[in-house]
Amino acid sequence: MAYEPGGVGTLAELQEFYRSMKIDTTTIELMNQVNDILSDIPFREANSIKGHETRVRTGLPDVYFRRLYRGTPLSRSQYSRVVEGIGMLEARMELDVKEKELYGATFNAYRLQEGKAFMEALRQKAAELMFYGDHNTLADEFDGFATRYNDLGNPHVINAGGEGSTNTSMYLVAWGPDTVHGIFPKESIGGLKHTDLGMYVTTDSEARKFEVFGDLWSWNVGLAVRDWRAVVRICNIPVEHLYEDRVIADEDSTNGALLNPDYVDFRKLVIQAKNLIPNQYRNRTILYCNEEVMTALEVQASDAKNVHLHYGEFFNSKSIPYVHSIPIRQCDVIKNTEPRVTKASN
Repeated sequence: MAYEPGGVGTLAELQEFYRSMKIDTTTIELMNQVNDILSDIPFREANSIKGHETRVRTGLPDVYFRRLYRGTPLSRSQYSRVVEGIGMLEARMELDVKEKELYGATFNAYRLQEGKAFMEALRQKAAELMFYGDHNTLADEFDGFATRYNDLGNPHVINAGGEGSTNTSMYLVAWGPDTVHGIFPKESIGGLKHTDLGMYVTTDSEARKFEVFGDLWSWNVGLAVRDWRAVVRICNIPVEHLYEDRVIADEDSTNGALLNPDYVDFRKLVIQAKNLIPNQYRNRTILYCNEEVMTALEVQASDAKNVHLHYGEFFNSKSIPYVHSIPIRQCDVIKNTEPRVTKASN
């Protein structure tokens, strides 16, 4: 097993960490993100090791009029099979055993703190894949929402009107075992897993051996969209216009104001998205956006005349914003640099 310098803590890094521990044993995690989607996804065991196979009905049986003394033709429904893939995420850390001898108990604290960083990195990667995974670009990935809903010809993709490459999106998802859920391999354990590899021998870049303590973090995860109608993407949200006012001053008009063409009407967009979800799924929908969009949405809703947004509890979280009774959840992995989504050419 080759030694990777990026996967270990050098003596200088350890010394800096231990020096800071004289004041406080807590590391300030500036790299952490809020990705609520990982708390919301219902996971289920896949029906195979490599993925999850779903049978999707694509056509209904024909129905006929019956006549006396005349038979009825046979008919049947049509369906297709869809196989959803699973990605295998891993991260490995190695620390020289001599560092434990030198620093004793503080070494264990450093190892624990580094472990938190590795777990956060895996969570961020898993959340990113839920939106931007693309199996066609990288065979090891599974397709995320942005990849699946990337065509304005899809009735469940709503255009917010942005141009250029500084756009973002909101996603309305109705989770459930019959709609959309996460998957993990058959006969395995779901979720992020840590393995203490103990002490073993590795080699450096010049093939010289030395002993290390190893840790392995892994997460076998995938996304199954069983009913495409359970997801709506609001795309092409122009980031530069998030805080535009609905009306702008116009000295030449009779009333002194004009409707702002750059105004992003979140209330209208959410209503459109909500009504695209089949009625039987609407009571389990959750809306996902990044921090900038959530702030802009709350600012719009701060108008005293707006009665469509309120705050409530969601699981163990308090003061969660709701719009039209739909909880809004923050996902920092949703980009502000999405290219404009267009209608695919036939």
